[in-house]
Amino acid sequence: MESNAISVRPFHVYLYGENRKPIPTSFEEAAARLERLPLLYFEPDGSFVWAPDRGRQQVYGMIYDAAGQIHYCELQGKSSIETWTTLCEAITGLPQCRGLYLMRLPEQELQDLQSFEETIWR
Repeated sequence: MESNAISVRPFHVYLYGENRKPIPTSFEEAAARLERLPLLYFEPDGSFVWAPDRGRQQVYGMIYDAAGQIHYCELQGKSSIETWTTLCEAITGLPQCRGLYLMRLPEQELQDLQSFEETIWR
């Protein structure tokens, strides 16, 4: 493997806001940000797929919202840390997505976002 090769890792998570509260953005705002990502296909029901390099990386997602906020987003696939960060920022509207939590599946392990990233990509 080349030393400059992108590290692609698999994951399946539920992404939550701070302390497992809703993500502080609306479905419509998140949809608009996601639709600006090249090669991302977004459906009006909140489902999407993103294959930024046409195959090696691919993430499937589903946004669940109510009362004007995203309650959580299910994300499954394989990506680099750079793709993951871009996707999380597009969903949440938060730079570097600080303060978010997620549940790793199937383990049902709750983690803060930074611990998850350290575990998966570093």
